Amino acid sequence: MKNYGYKVCYRDHRRRRYVRHFLTYTYRQARSAKEGYKRFPPKSHRGNRTLNHAKWKIIPVNHKDVKRGIWNQRPF
Repeated sequence: MKNYGYKVCYRDHRRRRYVRHFLTYTYRQARSAKEGYKRFPPKSHRGNRTLNHAKWKIIPVNHKDVKRGIWNQRPF
């Protein structure tokens, strides 16, 4: 399986869907961003509120995402 990068996503309390927050090429950068977000919760890109009780997850970018143009989009 080819690796295209990683998405750092969050899920709000009582929500089912993960929302992409950060996009990177390496797992090391994704892990570092995730740990930083846990320590110092960032503001949401949608609504400008602090993500205090969010669940964070690192998801690999798959071929479907690349075909849709994930790397051509704005990073957040």
